[in-house]
Amino acid sequence: MGRKSSRSRQHVYIRIALLILLVGGCALGKKKEVPTANAPEPAVLAEPPVVREPPPVIAEPKESLERREANEYLNAAQSLLAKGDFEGSLRENQKVLSLLKDQSPADTAIFQMGLVYVHPKNPKKDNKRAIYFFNRVIKGYPDSAWVEQAKIWVGVLDGVEKLKQVDLEIEERKRDRSR
Repeated sequence: MGRKSSRSRQHVYIRIALLILLVGGCALGKKKEVPTANAPEPAVLAEPPVVREPPPVIAEPKESLERREANEYLNAAQSLLAKGDFEGSLRENQKVLSLLKDQSPADTAIFQMGLVYVHPKNPKKDNKRAIYFFNRVIKGYPDSAWVEQAKIWVGVLDGVEKLKQVDLEIEERKRDRSR
């Protein structure tokens, strides 16, 4: 019979050699210098630090800044109203009016002020002042989203005020008859 082919052994040796080269080659690429105690450290050239300028600050227009601040005051006013802090809610709404005068969301602040005065838990409830604020929304901001609700409130509160007046007149007549 014959000898077995040595080719399969040659393939194994070639593969082992390639593996050694690959592993050894990677290790050769990364030399570690171990400083000795007596040897001076090699001089390292320091690169200047990279100075990055902050991104340019884009100045927000004053109107936009005021509007954002006014919205924060409005949110605070709504929160205070929900918690029952009626005076605090009025103060926050006044801040909106002082910032924006006749611009939106001043209409929302005025509407909320009307809600403060009509709130049933408000000890200083005043329907006439509420009507005043709702009418101010209707006349001052005809394109406002709050106009329809303000008209409804004015109608309801006018009806309540008329009923109060009728009750007072009835009470006066009763007093006059009993005299």
